[in-house]
Amino acid sequence: MSHCLDSWAVIAWMENKEPAASQVERIIRKRPFMSTANVTEVFYLTKREHGLEAAQHTVDTLRVLTQFVPVDEVIAVAAGTIKADYKMSLGDAFCVATATIKNAKILTGDPEIIEANGSWKVTDLR
Repeated sequence: MSHCLDSWAVIAWMENKEPAASQVERIIRKRPFMSTANVTEVFYLTKREHGLEAAQHTVDTLRVLTQFVPVDEVIAVAAGTIKADYKMSLGDAFCVATATIKNAKILTGDPEIIEANGSWKVTDLR
């Protein structure tokens, strides 16, 4: 089965927060999917904490280790539907939409995705 990383999972991996970090480390070798909307989240969070150079380096690393999935009209409408139907952030809705369209299991520790009880597949990294 393929996987899709949420920004929560990537940040936990980057900060070496267990048990999430080791789980992401195992999956990242398989080049999981990642929505470009979630790449945006990782970029701005990294820039705020560590500066522009670190943020750009993080994106460059993720580009090699994951498969970026651009937000197109199909994913945008799917994310909008998910956002309308479930209480979650827009970034989380893009992650769920990407995973659903790619038939991938989401790796996250984000309660909004985990506790929404949607039809998507999710691994709780907490």
